Amino acid sequence: MKKAICSLLLLMATGASVIGQTGAEALVAESASFLGAFFRNMPDARVAVVRFENESELSDSALQKIYQMLVSRLEGEKSFRVLDLLLNFNGGRGEFNLVQPEALDFLIELKLIQNKSKTGLGLTVFSRLQNRVLTVKYFERNISKGEMDLLNTRSHAFANLGFSLLLEFESRLGLMDIQSIAAVDGQEQYFFFYPDEIIIYNARETRLEKHFQFKLAWTRPVFPVLHPEGKLLLFRLGSDLVLTAGCNFSPTAQMQTFRDGRWQESRKIDFVPFRFVTLNQAPYLVGARYEEGRNFFKGKVYFLPFSAAAASDASAYEKATCPALSLDFSTREGQLQAVHAIDRDYTYRLFTADFEEKKPLSEKKGATLAASNGEWLAISDFSRGSDQLFFYDIRDGGLRPVYTGKVAGEIQFMSAGNWHGVRGFWAGVRQPVDGMERLMVQFWGKRNE
Repeated sequence: MKKAICSLLLLMATGASVIGQTGAEALVAESASFLGAFFRNMPDARVAVVRFENESELSDSALQKIYQMLVSRLEGEKSFRVLDLLLNFNGGRGEFNLVQPEALDFLIELKLIQNKSKTGLGLTVFSRLQNRVLTVKYFERNISKGEMDLLNTRSHAFANLGFSLLLEFESRLGLMDIQSIAAVDGQEQYFFFYPDEIIIYNARETRLEKHFQFKLAWTRPVFPVLHPEGKLLLFRLGSDLVLTAGCNFSPTAQMQTFRDGRWQESRKIDFVPFRFVTLNQAPYLVGARYEEGRNFFKGKVYFLPFSAAAASDASAYEKATCPALSLDFSTREGQLQAVHAIDRDYTYRLFTADFEEKKPLSEKKGATLAASNGEWLAISDFSRGSDQLFFYDIRDGGLRPVYTGKVAGEIQFMSAGNWHGVRGFWAGVRQPVDGMERLMVQFWGKRNE
């Protein structure tokens, strides 16, 4: 988000200098100064805008610009914490992520009002803990027609924003991956991969209800690890549902098949499958091998012929990449598009479908990543206490940044998925609490698609 905001502020500053008006910026500056002073003696207060209504001639795009300018200024304050919960602006009203209001101490409501030639911004601050309004303030500035036209100009960059935290809950430690697939009745089922078992959940509104679970027995030797890591894969083969589960503490991945109403272990695979892809009209499992007992993959990708007709003892062929702390494959309509990797120097690296490496981005650091089809890529920062998620548009084969989200804690794993029909990314976030650790599961989704 910071890059998007910086670009926005540069655009606003450039436009203002051209038309000689700074009314909107002055309105935002006064409002931010007032809020900064109001919360300055409230250390660690968690503050967020939760409502923004428009009764002026400004468009939704203008509201988004004013909101981003305000949040950008408030994020510079060090004595309190500002949470950006905006999802979208639609029909003169902001849509905000209010899944967990208990995470907030103070709520801010904003309203834009047209008053003849002037535009006003009204602020209301509400204390969630005290359950009462603390202050109401109104600022007014002259915004000329030229400046209003500039504000109302739609910024195409905003069409790509909208990744936000839609769901968060605590899980037991050891969770390694989350995948989902539609059941026969059409209901989405969510598979949670722990070192010793798979737990299957059905979604009920914002809750997950346990549907089934089964134990996993790993082939010896089992390697000791500091943190267990692993990947799940789900796909249908004819009338069967196939699940593969691989990890960094066993030399082989398990394959389970749901047939005749029960899960049956069908075979072992000597690498960790990530995707079920089609190459030259033939189906393959594609994946990689962990270094035994370590947290990184060896520098090869494996392709195993896999179909109802394929021989059970078929051999996989391999392609060279790089040793990787995190690895994923972007696909489109089952076809491999690219290989994305974070190497052991925390550098993002990209390989084409022909395994030709594009020039590494030396300034791009990361720790884990996940690809959503051939459209979106999410990369975590490499910070322990206060992590970040960077979202990129990869539809044209490049890497175009579109959004940044802050995360409290250290991201342990990410995987592409969906939640109630919204596509996005699951993240497992490890957080220290009173000398102990807890694991928070988050889902970051993009509602405006």
